[in-house]
Amino acid sequence: MEQTKEVENGDYNESKRIITKQYMMILVFSLLISMLGGSLLGWWHHKYHSTNRQLWMVPFGLIFFLTPLIIWFSLFISHLFISKSDEELEDASNISHLIQIHPMDESICHPKR
Repeated sequence: MEQTKEVENGDYNESKRIITKQYMMILVFSLLISMLGGSLLGWWHHKYHSTNRQLWMVPFGLIFFLTPLIIWFSLFISHLFISKSDEELEDASNISHLIQIHPMDESICHPKR
């Protein structure tokens, strides 16, 4: 029985490592996109700002620069507010047993009335 627990924990740790690697790859990819947007804004400022040409680069660069930052910030904030305690999960599963569905025969909206 102890071997089963070790194997289960090993599988769990391995899957957790895979998920962590995936998150790190997504983080690196989004940082690269953000750096691309910042570089585009910097290039526009250096090359075209004095003449106000190539203005399409500004919103394009801002989208690339800010979107990954906004997404990661929102994910971070939402992660702070999600509670994963076992008690709350058990309470949520117990609530489903309290909900009762009544037949429509006794309701005001019954079609035959």
